[in-house]
Amino acid sequence: MRLVADIGGTNARIAFSKDGVINGCSIQRFANDEWDRLDDVLHAYIHAHTDIAIDDMVIAVAGPVNAGSATLTNRNWTIAAADLSDSFACKGVVLLNDLTALGYAVPMFKADQVDQICGTIGPTSKTRQALVVGIGTGFNVSQVITKGKNTVCPTAEAGHISMPGSIASKLQSCGCDPNQFPTVETLFSGRGLTSFCQQFSGLPGLTGTIAIADYARGQRETVGEIIETYASLMGLLLRELSLSYMPTHGIFLAGSVARAVATYTPDPLIKVLQRPCAFRSEKNPSVFIAKDDGAALLGCASVTVL
Repeated sequence: MRLVADIGGTNARIAFSKDGVINGCSIQRFANDEWDRLDDVLHAYIHAHTDIAIDDMVIAVAGPVNAGSATLTNRNWTIAAADLSDSFACKGVVLLNDLTALGYAVPMFKADQVDQICGTIGPTSKTRQALVVGIGTGFNVSQVITKGKNTVCPTAEAGHISMPGSIASKLQSCGCDPNQFPTVETLFSGRGLTSFCQQFSGLPGLTGTIAIADYARGQRETVGEIIETYASLMGLLLRELSLSYMPTHGIFLAGSVARAVATYTPDPLIKVLQRPCAFRSEKNPSVFIAKDDGAALLGCASVTVL
């Protein structure tokens, strides 16, 4: 049996899987604030399932993974695969970034796990390329390359690249200081959305959460321009990414910020993304909203442990 886990900055989801299938009844959520380290969470989960023998573990973490070690971006937890293997007597432990895990889930998505908001799928080919874009607490992407039954998701830390010039120019034109948003994650994240809302409106108490909620309730006269402008900035970002990664088989939006903006105000995003471009095929990229919060567990279940 495999233990799979999705460790975010706020919550940890843990489950068992066998032969790539998640045991839905085994999924359990833990609030990370209640625990000092991941080992304690895993011991508590395993203690509640003493009748199950664990062969290996695949753990997705919200942070960079290097040489079998990971540190959560928004929590002071350091995780080492070798230590976990020793502590839990596993044959193998794999750590991977949470967006990478979500990338491995993409080829297995079913129709009810996504909402398509625009575009068309490219022609069938031996090699299929897709892209997961996660905008939530932080930002990252995962390229998904599938050939036959084999999928590869190269690692990335795209949140820390410099802000594209097209987005910096748009920020300046709408009265925001682009110097306050030097990297992609400083704008496209929960904190970034709040910073944008406050700069755009001049209201220091306006958070991204409040602005999205007000927009969803139809209070467009107060936050409509803010959220619609942010959606157009997201469209610019996806346009840049679509040229970098050529996702002929779709862009999949994940994370609370991406899902909220794409759900409540898709039109400005789509309008910018679908502008004609000399270096892109005549078909506009498909954009999907990944609805399943537990999809990273599915990706963990499909990864090969050597």
